[in-house]
Amino acid sequence: MNCRPFAWLAGALLVLPLSAQHVQVTSVARRPGTDELWIANRGNDSVSVVDVVTGTTTHEIEVGVWPRSVAFSADGSTAFVTNQRGNVAVTKHAATPFDGTEVRGSISVIDASAKSVSTTLASDVGVEPYGIATSPNGAYLAVTAFRSAKLQLFSTTAPYALLTELAYEQDLSVLPPGTTVADVDSNFDGIPDLSEPRAFVLRSDSARLYVTHLTPGYVSVVDVALDGAGVPTGLTLVKKIDLNTYPYHPIQNPVPVQTLDSAGLPRFLDDVALSPDGATLVVPHVLHNVNHDVNFDFTTLWAGFEGDFANRVHPALSLLDATTDTFGGQVISHSLTASLEPAEHIAYGGPGANAGGGVLTLGSLDQPVLGTTVTFTVAGVQPGDFSILAFSETKVSVPSIFGTLLTVPTMVTSLPSNTLDIAVPNDPALENRSFYFQAGVVGPLGVKGLTNGVEAMLSSDAIPTNDLAYRAGQPGRVLYNAAGDRALLINRGSEDVFLFEVTGSDFRFLDVFPPRQGFTERTALDTTTPLGDLPLGVSLVADTSTTNDDALLYVHNESTRTLSSLRVDWQTGVLTQAAPQLPLLLGPDKMTASEIAGQELFEDASRAQTAGNFNNSCASCHFEGGADGNVWQRSDGPRTTMPVFGGADLTGLLLWKGTRLNMGETGPMFGGENGGHGLLSDEKQQALIDYHAIIPVPLNPNRDPATGGLTALAAEGQDLFFGTNDTGTNPFGRSAGCGVCHPRSEFNTFTMLDEPRGFTADHLDPVLTTSDMLGSVDPNCFSLRENIVAENIRNINSMVNVDADNDGIPEVDRNSDGFSDIETYLPMNIDTDSDFVRDDPNGYMCPEDGGPTLRLFNRNAALFSIPTKLGVFSTPPYMHDNSIMSLRTLLDPQTQIADPTYGNASYPGLGKFINEFHDVRGDDTFVPGASKVQVTLQTASAGSTVDADVEALLAFIRSL
Repeated sequence: MNCRPFAWLAGALLVLPLSAQHVQVTSVARRPGTDELWIANRGNDSVSVVDVVTGTTTHEIEVGVWPRSVAFSADGSTAFVTNQRGNVAVTKHAATPFDGTEVRGSISVIDASAKSVSTTLASDVGVEPYGIATSPNGAYLAVTAFRSAKLQLFSTTAPYALLTELAYEQDLSVLPPGTTVADVDSNFDGIPDLSEPRAFVLRSDSARLYVTHLTPGYVSVVDVALDGAGVPTGLTLVKKIDLNTYPYHPIQNPVPVQTLDSAGLPRFLDDVALSPDGATLVVPHVLHNVNHDVNFDFTTLWAGFEGDFANRVHPALSLLDATTDTFGGQVISHSLTASLEPAEHIAYGGPGANAGGGVLTLGSLDQPVLGTTVTFTVAGVQPGDFSILAFSETKVSVPSIFGTLLTVPTMVTSLPSNTLDIAVPNDPALENRSFYFQAGVVGPLGVKGLTNGVEAMLSSDAIPTNDLAYRAGQPGRVLYNAAGDRALLINRGSEDVFLFEVTGSDFRFLDVFPPRQGFTERTALDTTTPLGDLPLGVSLVADTSTTNDDALLYVHNESTRTLSSLRVDWQTGVLTQAAPQLPLLLGPDKMTASEIAGQELFEDASRAQTAGNFNNSCASCHFEGGADGNVWQRSDGPRTTMPVFGGADLTGLLLWKGTRLNMGETGPMFGGENGGHGLLSDEKQQALIDYHAIIPVPLNPNRDPATGGLTALAAEGQDLFFGTNDTGTNPFGRSAGCGVCHPRSEFNTFTMLDEPRGFTADHLDPVLTTSDMLGSVDPNCFSLRENIVAENIRNINSMVNVDADNDGIPEVDRNSDGFSDIETYLPMNIDTDSDFVRDDPNGYMCPEDGGPTLRLFNRNAALFSIPTKLGVFSTPPYMHDNSIMSLRTLLDPQTQIADPTYGNASYPGLGKFINEFHDVRGDDTFVPGASKVQVTLQTASAGSTVDADVEALLAFIRSL
């Protein structure tokens, strides 16, 4: 066994950059001037240090909870790590509850030589810090506070003082003077445009940042004012760039889309790269086609169409002009009607021989399209050497002293100047046939070595410029080479790497690793393959130890807990494995094997059981367990994506009608919508259940900044919410009645304990939510029948234009409160009854009593489950049709229509004017005291005001 697998890679890391470069956020960072890579292990609250000379993990340093990004001081003496959850465990939240010791985000400062934490920054760090990077001039650290929506700059020297910060407007419920809801939410989707700052790129002059915003689909442009020493003195928001080109909206413009072309609202923006010349920004994300027509027959028009979701979520790269800071609509994606077997050159057989300082590499930047000419190139050849090219239709693997022979040398030709043009006949008989090429390099003393192999897959189907060529499951990270003529896209969901040739803002597909042609599904969590599971972070380092124009790509595989090393030869466009996966953990894993397997299954788009042709995964709509902010058009009515924080006991009944017992019952979703077969073993099913339980509730920025507890106003609102008098400000025992449907906890008859309920009345037997036990615990499926489940789902008066008596006319006043319930917008689909059977092959099917027919369960159109209120501040807009744009509008619906700040004329009036269960104001203008909330609140008799009650209740709900 080679105990030094990385030794010949080390030269790449020992050279400092000659000039300042743009800087991106990453979980894998090179320590300047050394042969060390430092990797943030999110699931293990640690940072691993890898010595690339010996190919070993030398240290694992304990830091805070959920470390996300790593950066170094310019001299490499200090490492900085953002701990997204500070000291708050993933299972801790406001209902467990908090105890006042919570630090909701921190930065670990590590002595890089001693490999120990020297100090932890917490007091000035925002809530859930995510991205961190050192400015190119070395004078400051830039940090994004994800939940508190701040961009902060810190000194890189002790005591690492906060130098300046920019607070983005992130809450449509509480706006500062001088702004309106239309200013903060300019695309009217109910999500503040600049909430959730995520990753960023720092321009090489240290004077500008481009920041991505995860769910809103915006990039903010921020200028940094620098003093004479390059130290920042202030931040200025220059502009916000909307990446949306989608002409349809499920509320504003509900027009069904009946095309397989990539389309939709940009969602889940994380990374951003700036081209070396500073002209182009590249942002990987997904597009959510929320107006996909579920009633349209795609399968008849397009044979081989796999899964409805293949037309709902599209991988994409958006390109922005960084010279004008504008988005012209250039989106690189992939049409679902494109060939799955286009003309392509595919490297195989591993890297070539290392001969005389060069890695012998064969490749071609051309596509082998019928009737064209392709040029093969051999890289790594030394002066005085020459190359010979062999090819045939037979692939072999025969070891030799010169390397592995990879094709039968049926036809052999020399390569003048180490390049050769080959004409591809325009012969239909060659369609989808493969030819295998390999070169040998000969020097003055004879054969020096063999290259990698190249499979030429011939086809008449060319890959267009500015096309992904294949579906990229959850695009995550993008990197340019130093010359700016190549770019890499690392895809978390499909677990692969795309390589592009770049000319200005044009991207041309060159290669994917591992190959998609002849794709063989790898076993989940397999550490013997070149790439592991769920790549989270990357680092690209030019390899100065070779004569090739190449680099080493280090990939952090989160689920396999490994570091992959790939070689990228820019000249030939070839990706090969450079070293085996390297284990990163020295201590025990803090996640169980089942939780890890569940996370991998939740996010993976490369498994036949979860997706067809890498369509998507659970994370495509529930990124890190949250919601996508969209309402999806369904035949039985619009449905918003619910967050899945904290397991079934917090999430509540899964799906809006409570049709699933636990996260393991996802076969119909995987199989019907995503194109997979949806069959899960008992272990896989339990893994999803176990992972669901540790998807954390977001940490709340709307709490007391000093203690993390409730503010005085929120504490008063808590008393009104539950009808208590803990603050002494509610002596009349007034109650808004919220706690009836939103209890903090519920008595569990199995454990005989009060257990957290996440402020939702939704409830199922915990024995059923934590395992596949329905068949033995409840074989008659009594617990799923409507007369039982209806106790836990509520008529929240938000169903869309329901026609309860089937007379063809929606009922005007469905809840008999004297007010119209007709929508103020034109719905595409109205709500109907949602009947279902237990059709998940992974679970108990619920046969009808006395026969083989499956039992039919009924769900009335008026009934919806109530998802967890924990983290509700982070999941707008609200109600199942997204008609409630803010929490303020929920409590005080008149504001969305009449208030000049929260519902001015330029902001569309949506939703219902009256909601008897939530409307604190009660619409006294029309019918005094009509609201049930007002009946129990008795605002006037208590000497309070409606405005004060709204503010108190709003403060409490926003703090959950």
